[in-house]
Amino acid sequence: MRSTFKILFYLKKNSPKPDGTAPLMCRITIDGTISQFSCKMDVSPYLWDTKAGRLTGKSGVAVKTNIALDKIRVDINRHYQDVMQTDGFVTSTALSTICGQNANVLPIQYGCI
Repeated sequence: MRSTFKILFYLKKNSPKPDGTAPLMCRITIDGTISQFSCKMDVSPYLWDTKAGRLTGKSGVAVKTNIALDKIRVDINRHYQDVMQTDGFVTSTALSTICGQNANVLPIQYGCI
């Protein structure tokens, strides 16, 4: 049986920070089951491209954040493939738990700080 797997990065615009930035979130959907976690990064809503799920422009902040998002996406895909090969099935909560265990070090690990 084939499962659907989707990764979406989005801004949590309903809870902006005092400096005008918004928290960056990641949503993992597997077979219609949603799980989400914070990427522990705050970005400007003016730079955010909703369709692309990335920051626009070539500023230092945009380039660093986009590289970090690419690394997070690759890590999630790698964990997905690892769990699929060992268990044969993956749930979104299990995958976000694996990826979210290092949620406190995400910005440091991906070079955003």
